[in-house]
Amino acid sequence: RTTGGSGSARLRRRRVVRRGRLRRWGAALLAALAGFLGVTALTPRGAAAPGVPTVVAASDLPAGAVLGEGDLVVEPRPPSHRPDTAVADPGRVLGAVLAAPLSAKEVVTSSRLRGAGLLSGQPTGTVAMSVPVLDPESAGVTSGSRVDLYASGSGDLVASDVTVLGARVPEASTWSSGGAASLTLALDPQSAAAVARSVSTLQAGEIFVVALRAG
Repeated sequence: RTTGGSGSARLRRRRVVRRGRLRRWGAALLAALAGFLGVTALTPRGAAAPGVPTVVAASDLPAGAVLGEGDLVVEPRPPSHRPDTAVADPGRVLGAVLAAPLSAKEVVTSSRLRGAGLLSGQPTGTVAMSVPVLDPESAGVTSGSRVDLYASGSGDLVASDVTVLGARVPEASTWSSGGAASLTLALDPQSAAAVARSVSTLQAGEIFVVALRAG
């Protein structure tokens, strides 16, 4: 009996010691975890990836709306998600008229503006000129594309690496009656003069051909 009682007592003591060790290990683990979380909370987060200031719509805007200060906000956008015709300064498009509706947070581009607003964001001195062209859709040309312009009769390069501000493609019925598609291009004064001279020398039925540039 004495031996059995002593064995039971030793077993109980071992269990108590084991529980004590487990409690100490658990407390140490919790303390280490709390310290890690505290340091993590105090460590500054990494800076967000830099973006380019970009004017976007503050809310849904209908076609025909005149852009005011309350309609526009500036947000950083990655260059890969920023159209070439986007603007950084809202003052460049204040008072412009929307040619198409804009959704909230959508980037404001020249292709969505009417009249002088087409040239918003373009270099000083740039002019907008509309020219007749061979079907631009077949080459994948859209607003914002960069193109080269060739005279169809002579094959001469008339303008190089110019921005398309807008495209007009007639319906099938208009094609059959001889209507031509047209592009509105952003041109510097020298290119505009060259295009005007080339237009004056086009023969009946001749138009311009556009080539889409990469990038």
